[in-house]
Amino acid sequence: MKNDSYWENRAAWDMYHRMEDAEETADLIAKVYRNASMLLTNKAKDIFEKYMTKYGLSETQAWNLLNTLQDQTSLEELLNALKNKDSDKTKQQLLQELEAPAYRARMERLKDLLQQVDTIMQETYQQEQLFDTSFFQNLCEDVYYRSIYNVQKQTGLGFSFSNISKKQIEQVLSMNWSGRHYSQRIWKNTQDLSKTLKQELLVSLLTGRTDRETSEVIMNRCGAGAMQARRLVRTESCFLSGELTARSYEECGIEKYRYLATLDLRTSEVCWSLDGKIFFLKDRKVGKNYPPMHPWCRSTTVSVINEDILKNMKRSAYNPKTGHIETVPATMTYEKWYEKYVKGDAKAEAEEKSIKNKHSDREQYDRYKELLGKDVPKSFADFQEMKYNEPEKWSFMKLDYQRRNDLLQHPELKLPNAEKAMAADAKFEKYLFGGTHPEGLAKGKAFSDRLGYDAENWNKLKQAIIEKAPKYPAISKGVNGYGKHMYEQKIILNGLKEKPANVIVGWSADENSVTMASAYIKEVK
Repeated sequence: MKNDSYWENRAAWDMYHRMEDAEETADLIAKVYRNASMLLTNKAKDIFEKYMTKYGLSETQAWNLLNTLQDQTSLEELLNALKNKDSDKTKQQLLQELEAPAYRARMERLKDLLQQVDTIMQETYQQEQLFDTSFFQNLCEDVYYRSIYNVQKQTGLGFSFSNISKKQIEQVLSMNWSGRHYSQRIWKNTQDLSKTLKQELLVSLLTGRTDRETSEVIMNRCGAGAMQARRLVRTESCFLSGELTARSYEECGIEKYRYLATLDLRTSEVCWSLDGKIFFLKDRKVGKNYPPMHPWCRSTTVSVINEDILKNMKRSAYNPKTGHIETVPATMTYEKWYEKYVKGDAKAEAEEKSIKNKHSDREQYDRYKELLGKDVPKSFADFQEMKYNEPEKWSFMKLDYQRRNDLLQHPELKLPNAEKAMAADAKFEKYLFGGTHPEGLAKGKAFSDRLGYDAENWNKLKQAIIEKAPKYPAISKGVNGYGKHMYEQKIILNGLKEKPANVIVGWSADENSVTMASAYIKEVK
């Protein structure tokens, strides 16, 4: 009989391959959602403008208006709400435009599209249910017989066993283990998506989104629907694998099982706390001591046949320091693995944070990307690398976001005539990087040392400062002796050395222009 570590590894690999098969099914379902997205996008192109409309509500105003409707997907009810005598001037102008003869054909197409959304989502539901059910049926049969085969190989006994019938498989598939049958969850997901898509189409109408912006919203919403479908098939696969494995244990007369969590940094706290623990099969309970413990669960179990030899066995574990898979004692639980390989190691702990915070980090990355543009790392992976392994750069990026967001929240702080900002060449050639003024040369040296600007490339510094002028709040410093209004900006420059710096820029402004008066690097306190 092979040792227990072999069977633990085999159980882990069996679950890995089942999840791979689940991913393939999820990929097929994702194509269904993608096709639905493309169909809706093509139909929406003839409805919405290529450019922003003159009269449009803000996103907040649009959603607030929808929330007042009894049916938040009804075009007729929406138009009636706009006709309300208490509607403000913007809403009245919008209604006037939507009821104009030139817009009549578009409104009819939108009305038809809102009705077609339900049909398209109904077809999506049917295809998703078909893919899932077919995959789950094959999975159940494969898990049951493979588990019994593994027990026979593990014990060396070729005992007889009962076959599993289609009726038994159907009985397992009909279990409402999470409070709702999987077909009901598919239906709810597609119906919720249908409602959301219709709401977004009405918001596009109210806000004046372009056809391209509307297409992006549709694709993002359908992408979220596909992710829900992927989560469902993965989690349901874990449950069915566990249920059929348990039935194979019962058929083989096995009384105990050992919980096996995946030894890597993505493992949830609830799973690693159960790792290695042994339970009686009669006491198993999904979500308490038997997988799945949560959505996306990857844990599995292995039958307990002989506990005495466990101390001599080995199992596989991920080493975050090297990035390689190593063999460790089979008695090593998740807590012991974490203590040895992760705790106290800055790199491993940073990787753990990046995995645990992936969802919130992705939302943060999208916010930063939208506001900071090219000043944010090109990829999400590079963004997380900076956040968890480059503290100085991350500190400056957070400060950069905070300052620019302040301007977004308080547009009245914008530098006057910022889009026409100017800077005299002499400020750079004869003050910062030339001339005889000690204070100016000291400031120029700081720019050279930190950001890489010098007498040869000062024009790039000038261009960078001018480009940043409209993006940061400006604080008034009063009027100088020449009657000019003086302003101060605190901006972040990344320079030519990939080392960000806090730069204080002074501006001199009148009614028609704004000119740089000073610029220097100042340490952030």
